[in-house]
Amino acid sequence: MKKFYVFIFLLVLASTACMRNEYLVESDYSYSGTFKKYKTFDFMTEIGAVKESAELRATVEEAIQRRMELQGYKQEEANPDLLVSFKVFNGNFKFNGYNQPDIESWMSSEREDEQYIPVSYNMHEGTIIVILWDRKKRRVVWQGYATSMFGNPQQNEKYVRWAVRSIFDQYKVFGNEMMTTRRFN
Repeated sequence: MKKFYVFIFLLVLASTACMRNEYLVESDYSYSGTFKKYKTFDFMTEIGAVKESAELRATVEEAIQRRMELQGYKQEEANPDLLVSFKVFNGNFKFNGYNQPDIESWMSSEREDEQYIPVSYNMHEGTIIVILWDRKKRRVVWQGYATSMFGNPQQNEKYVRWAVRSIFDQYKVFGNEMMTTRRFN
């Protein structure tokens, strides 16, 4: 019987250790976004002090650019439909997001009267937030975020790429290039 309790204790201890390494990847969006019309993007120009290293910024930007292009968006400096910004956080913090229908489900009806149901998240060091702005409307239309309880993006390029890929797995909207390709395949 003693061995059984020791086994249960070790099992609980191991599962608790595994839970510490869970990632949170979520996103939310604006019901006023015209997602089917977006075809181009570019990165916002940084204003003020940049806390991320130049190497980290380049890694995050490259990962975002690759994913946007993979999803059929074209990078365009002159009048892009979407402006992309991002931030890497160096400490723990609380973050308010929204519990919403999956973006694909919502896009089938595009009801602007849907409810925004607030939810609070505990974010940890290394959180990456990617924000898509509608340039013409001058407002955020989508934001995705990934956080972990371990891992320092300043020292882990693999984590950065994984986080950006996971964030964009939440953004299931494809640009014009991808839509054209999908029609013929």
